[in-house]
Amino acid sequence: MGKIKGILKNCRGDTFVFILILVFFILTLSAILIEYFRMESLYQQVEYVLQRGVNSSVEYAMRDEYRRDGYALLDTEAAEEKLYEYLHESMGLDSEMNKYAGEEWNYRLEIQSIHATESPPRLTLDGEIKTRSIFSFLTGEVQLPFSISSVNTRITEGGSE
Repeated sequence: MGKIKGILKNCRGDTFVFILILVFFILTLSAILIEYFRMESLYQQVEYVLQRGVNSSVEYAMRDEYRRDGYALLDTEAAEEKLYEYLHESMGLDSEMNKYAGEEWNYRLEIQSIHATESPPRLTLDGEIKTRSIFSFLTGEVQLPFSISSVNTRITEGGSE
């Protein structure tokens, strides 16, 4: 603490340089924190919407004609079609899976795999969210991986009695 007081009392201009370095450090740290929380917020929002899409796709594609007999089966093709329909209509993605806010590009959703199983009824979506920083000095593309799954299970024993 004594060194800082000595620098501030110095009349050679070292104080001004010290304050500039301190301000630069604080602004850089603030920008990094702002960007981190923006990315985290974006990731949480997209993950939430994707989870809703996967859940609704599984629910839509359940084969109801088998439920009465105690079987839970999934129409895998219908589930995948419904998921892509959800991505384009509800999430507002274009044909190349890009999301725009007005004219400004937000992110691109890259799907690496969609794995659907008939029994047990499960749909798993793996991929990445690719976005860029809003600050010009933080360049490059940021990749946020995700893996979202939905399973439709029976809680009670089924069948007609």
